[in-house]
Amino acid sequence: MTRALTTFSLVFCVLFLTACGTSPPVRYYSLQADDHPAYDAKADAVVVGLGPLRVPDYLKRSRMVTRGVGAEMTVHEYARWVEPVDKAMHRVLAADVDGRVDGAVVLAYPFLEPVRLDYLVIGQVERFDSDAAGQVVLQVQWAIVDAAHKAAQPPRRERYAGQASGGGDLEAMARAMSEVLSRFGDDIAGQLRDTIEK
Repeated sequence: MTRALTTFSLVFCVLFLTACGTSPPVRYYSLQADDHPAYDAKADAVVVGLGPLRVPDYLKRSRMVTRGVGAEMTVHEYARWVEPVDKAMHRVLAADVDGRVDGAVVLAYPFLEPVRLDYLVIGQVERFDSDAAGQVVLQVQWAIVDAAHKAAQPPRRERYAGQASGGGDLEAMARAMSEVLSRFGDDIAGQLRDTIEK
């Protein structure tokens, strides 16, 4: 009886430790810029700094975060960004705007020093995430200012929404976030063109 109990205990411990020792693989995702052809910038090109855009702290982590019911937020242990979203946003937006505005070179924040900037796109991201149903929301306040930090375009608050293919599909969520960010880039590009042409 004692031997059987000991054997059972050992088998149970081995099965328990084996179950605890296996975990899902970590998957990595990234925000993607649209494809734009490369070009040589002209010497008289306007230089634009994309950023700084201040973001909530939950976008500065490597783990993906989704919005639950009410104030609940879910941090996904096995789904991670290749780079924190706050850095990726600057990179993606700079690439998108640069590809859409002729006669401008758009640099992502933080900038190399020393660099001469004619304009800056500054602002604050209030929300950038997906809910359980797969709806992606980007809510941001932003403005374009000149080198003296005077408003070149009036400040504005925008809300962009998109839909992933389904709730819980984190790859679809990352794609939808890239698409929403691209729409924000369209608006920045339009305002920047109006500013340059003044």
